[in-house]
This record gives sequence, C-alpha cells and structure tokens, in this order.
Amino acid sequence: LGGQYVEMHHVIPISHQDEFESSIDIPENIVPLCPNCHRKIHNADEPSIDVMIVNLYTDEFTRGLAHRGITVTGAKLRSFY
Repeated sequence: LGGQYVEMHHVIPISHQDEFESSIDIPENIVPLCPNCHRKIHNADEPSIDVMIVNLYTDEFTRGLAHRGITVTGAKLRSFY
C-alpha cells in the first residue's frame, strides 16, 4: 500500500461500442494513466481534455486500431468526451 500505480483507460470509451462493428475492448484501445490523469480525462474542462486527446491520438494508436479493422478520426474521438 502507498506505492505508485496506474489505471487503465479505454481511449475510445466502451460506452461507444455500438458505433463499431469490432470490439473496442482490446489492448490497442487501452492506455495506462496515472490516477490524476485518469480522473482528469473523465472530468476536466474542455481545453484540458483537448490536450489529452491530442496526446492519446497518435500514429501508433491509429495503426493499432486499423490492424483490428477499427478506424476513428481525431474529431470523432474528441466527440466521445
């Protein structure tokens, strides 16, 4: 207890699964966040969330999803938040 830990976050929220034919509950859609950042992405103001989305929407992220047959634009991803 009292040690450092991370929380796992679905970049495309599971609540939007019905917008995709393939499962989004996959490793390519999950990133580790510190507890503060995890709370922030769910509860922060719009400008803060925008910065976080830009940092999460990487070429590696989109390639990983594309490998699974999932595509999402940055604007679409932002609309989920």
